[in-house]
Amino acid sequence: MSLTRAYEEHEVTPELRRMYASIRTGFDLPFVPTVLKLSAGVPQYLKLVWKDLESVVGSREFDTAARAFQEIAHSSAISGGWTFSDQPGVLAADKFSNADIRIIGGIVSLFARATAQMGLFARLMQRGYSGGQKGRVTRSKQVSALSQMVRLHVPNEREAALRVWLIYSDIKKTTGAKSVLSLYRVLSPFPGYLASAWLDSKRLLADHSFISAHEELNRRARALLAGLPVKDHRALLKDLDPAQWREIEETIDSFARLLPQFTLLTSVWQRSFPSASRLIGAA
Repeated sequence: MSLTRAYEEHEVTPELRRMYASIRTGFDLPFVPTVLKLSAGVPQYLKLVWKDLESVVGSREFDTAARAFQEIAHSSAISGGWTFSDQPGVLAADKFSNADIRIIGGIVSLFARATAQMGLFARLMQRGYSGGQKGRVTRSKQVSALSQMVRLHVPNEREAALRVWLIYSDIKKTTGAKSVLSLYRVLSPFPGYLASAWLDSKRLLADHSFISAHEELNRRARALLAGLPVKDHRALLKDLDPAQWREIEETIDSFARLLPQFTLLTSVWQRSFPSASRLIGAA
């Protein structure tokens, strides 16, 4: 196995399936983030990372840092004045019902939170193969029902039809990523809306003021990691050869580079559902 693709639950061992469930619970998410599904390609690495960082993810300190990161991104989105196309209007034109428009808006909000969490977590994974760092955490509050009762289906890239595959190819070309982030793959059943959302995203990613803002957000992310403990993963996994470590570093570095800008982008996307509350009253 290698880090060339995301491994789904039916493709991994029972031990990793249990770990996937623990990951959903730890982040309080109804899906397993892509970077961790990719890491399953080197099972011993994923096992060590999660054994080390599970208590960190479930801590008050990580929760506070992730919330602060999301709030900073939201504030930057407001001050930047960026928006996507009117999302309820785009979806209504594509024959989405009011109820489905609210669901899509809720999913975008979910990914705004998840992307902020993973933006920090990818940085912690980097610290793990860069010597680790000292710190202390305390237990967080009880996990909510979301990860326990709800499962969000995020289709694998291999399930993409031709039109979706072409959009995926453009996403990878534009971002330089080897994998398509979950926030786009979850929309693959609706190619028309996926295409519209990606065009808005692509326009924003090329905006110079947006680029400056996400670079500042990236700097803020590094500061928020202070005090979160990470062990020296490289020292603990001496059986991995240099080629495997290079692949791990390239993969995690890519996510650490991309996720701050997508934390900001999902905040802008979330703001682009201003008429959702009016739709609720009209439904």
